[in-house]
Amino acid sequence: TMAPDIQAQLMHTIMKTFTYTNKQAKNLFQELMMCVKKRDLITIFRMGEESSQDIDLSILIALLRSSCASSIDQLKLALTWNRVDIARNYILSGAHQWPEQALEEIMVTALKTDKVEFCRLLLENGIYMQKLLTIHRLEELYNTVI
Repeated sequence: TMAPDIQAQLMHTIMKTFTYTNKQAKNLFQELMMCVKKRDLITIFRMGEESSQDIDLSILIALLRSSCASSIDQLKLALTWNRVDIARNYILSGAHQWPEQALEEIMVTALKTDKVEFCRLLLENGIYMQKLLTIHRLEELYNTVI
């Protein structure tokens, strides 16, 4: 809860800044209070600052932080966004045991979508090409290219 005098001051600021009626300001205030209750889901992005990261990177990091997705799903998301840096620094950085089949699936997707840096990263993290490239997978990859 917020002290009544601070709430009144914030309401006044909202009304003055946005030229809102008391009812509009109250609605916005209530929305702001709902957002603040889940402050771990809030990411602030400052446009135009030199130290600011790319907006896509900020969005992806916010998604990874806020989601209850498994590490594999996070890795798939990083692959989809072609952010090998996120995969390397945030997802594959721990001493995590990765399901071999899931990593192989991600490797096949990286090969099909020509994401060379992801392929290199997966090779560094335990993918064995001799085991991965079965006759069936080679045919699948060949047919994807053609």
